[in-house]
Amino acid sequence: MGRLFYNADELLRRPLLPGMKERTLLYFHFRPARPADIVVTRDPDSGEIDVTPQTFGPLTDRPLTLCLHTNRSASPHSTRNLGRVGAEAVVALPGPGLVRQTWAVCVPMPRGINEAEAAGLTLVPSRVVGVPGIAECAVNLECRVEFVRQHYSHDAVFLAVVGAGVDEELLRSDRLAAIRRGPTYEVDDATNQWGGAIERLGVNGELLECPGFPAVAKGGAEADAAEWVGDLCEAGFLSKAESAKILGWMGAWEKMAESPAGDARSALQARLTRAFELAAWEEWKALHAHLAKEPAA
Repeated sequence: MGRLFYNADELLRRPLLPGMKERTLLYFHFRPARPADIVVTRDPDSGEIDVTPQTFGPLTDRPLTLCLHTNRSASPHSTRNLGRVGAEAVVALPGPGLVRQTWAVCVPMPRGINEAEAAGLTLVPSRVVGVPGIAECAVNLECRVEFVRQHYSHDAVFLAVVGAGVDEELLRSDRLAAIRRGPTYEVDDATNQWGGAIERLGVNGELLECPGFPAVAKGGAEADAAEWVGDLCEAGFLSKAESAKILGWMGAWEKMAESPAGDARSALQARLTRAFELAAWEEWKALHAHLAKEPAA
């Protein structure tokens, strides 16, 4: 099986393989699933509520921030409402039982028409912000706008999460049941008989097991390499002399990491890379041999 390449212009034309009928099928391999949301905002002039579907991506955990993706032509009302720092919004996360309602609030309604009422959704007061949430959504994230940037067809709206409501039932579910319930993701769109695109939503599936200690540090992804080496030494996977050798390599690498490439730099890079590779795959015998044959920094 070969590998295909498409340039930027070809991607925009939604390429088709021989025998492929659905023009969006290949394109969505380059545009992965995005978390779907229903965003609630307030018109700064009239005070009326606007409800529209969007997608978002998480930015940071501490504090919790999101980047909302707002299409200026498809969602002009929410784009206007979110266009200033300090504007408030609720990012509600719909589950698989709200697909029709998500589509209903996507219908281009005139300014001032309550999309939530037309879709049969119930607006409920928020705790922190002045914009309501959606009762039917298991999770409602109360947010304030921190930054807005226009980028091609969309606005990237950076939101600080200042409060959140979640259904107790969802919290009592095991993780697999929770991710099957929601949130939904925009996974692709299908071309209908008139040439229009029907956005399709999906949910998460099976949980995949990922390795823990000793293949990674006890502190997880936020731990640094030195912490991982210390964990391995404390647990007996590395001797004190072996951990000291790795830490010595790391110290030397930090001093020369920005320097022009040379034989010494390349050799040290290879030693460190091999050591971390063997530790990540828990090949301890090979790691001991690697550390024994390589010189100290």
